[in-house]
Amino acid sequence: QATRRQIQSAVKMASLRVQSPWRSSTHALQAREVWADNFEHELAAFTIAATAAARWGGLGAVLALDMEFPGFVRATPSERAPPAVAYQALRENVDLLWPIQVGVAVAGCDGTIRGVWSFNLRFDADTDLHSESSVAFLKEVGIDFERHRADGIPAAELGRRLANSLLVGPQAPCWLAFSGLYDWGYLLKLLTAGRPLPTEVRAFDRVLSMYLPQRSDLRDFLPRGSLEALGRTFGVQRHGQAHTAGSDALLTLELYLLVVASGLMATPRFPDKAWRFEDWAGWEMDELLRCYWGNSWAPSGWPMDWRGFAQSGVSHAR
Repeated sequence: QATRRQIQSAVKMASLRVQSPWRSSTHALQAREVWADNFEHELAAFTIAATAAARWGGLGAVLALDMEFPGFVRATPSERAPPAVAYQALRENVDLLWPIQVGVAVAGCDGTIRGVWSFNLRFDADTDLHSESSVAFLKEVGIDFERHRADGIPAAELGRRLANSLLVGPQAPCWLAFSGLYDWGYLLKLLTAGRPLPTEVRAFDRVLSMYLPQRSDLRDFLPRGSLEALGRTFGVQRHGQAHTAGSDALLTLELYLLVVASGLMATPRFPDKAWRFEDWAGWEMDELLRCYWGNSWAPSGWPMDWRGFAQSGVSHAR
């Protein structure tokens, strides 16, 4: 692990010998707000940008993820808590709550940012479970809860479309987060039609690796400081409002590109196990996963109950 001083020195040297690795148009650095009325158009634009970025550099795109969610109903343990204890708190929170915004920033491995999207999900602060303090905080930073109630995207529809895209599965690009355990948890909930998370952390890791076989957490390389503080430390300008999903996803991506340019982090950084197609095609028969999730999975690896789930009207068509 590099020290903060080593990171700062390497980043400074990188800025002297290379152009800004995220030299992109101003338009590409502005988050595109996605609601129900422009969902089809913007989802197509997002998918095209991600697949084009993957082709451009030959090694694949990088998709930085950030979730804004309505707080915690189960207190999170301290950082020193064992991973199994921390995971149980995460599982209880994610199973009970739904995300409010899903932010994704897209870059090719040439360092060009191809766009930023903020998917605004349907959420009714009058009826959906949440923490009052968290909703109050999100209102202060500009989250329009009235519009989320009236014009938000059904979470089931976003999850279904992502689950059936080339952005997850064996051919998926590299996904990136910052302190991303909750980001991964909520993304997995969306991709699996709102199923409860696996009861054990090792099963969670295995299932997540099926959907996102190439993923990285920037916190592993920048272990101290908040996202905002790290942006200031390394001179990365924030675009948009802090604590909104699109802006936070973009800042995560720009910090990642800077750390890559410094030579302190390989690109992309993958898990130890790279899942082969054979692993993917047969994973529904895995005894460990059947133990935690049962046998209700289609041979393709996607849930069999998407159609019924999407049409059930549960929690505003989530």
